[in-house]
Amino acid sequence: MAPALAGGAFTSNWSGLTMADLSERIRVSMPQNSPGRLNRQQVADVLAFMLSAGGYPAGAAELPREAEILKEVAFEAARP
Repeated sequence: MAPALAGGAFTSNWSGLTMADLSERIRVSMPQNSPGRLNRQQVADVLAFMLSAGGYPAGAAELPREAEILKEVAFEAARP
């Protein structure tokens, strides 16, 4: 059973971490039948798709694939 990739469960699991943390999880665990085969661009593409599917707004530029840059981007759950 894989964890949720969108919605409340996804948001609560990743809130307070960085996009680098999420990117690394994707990198080492996807695809399920052959983990670790995605290159950095494919990981960034999967991450961008997940954020888009979750209703997060697109940025002005393509999501970076470099972990050093993604460490600067926090994932915060929206608070009422």
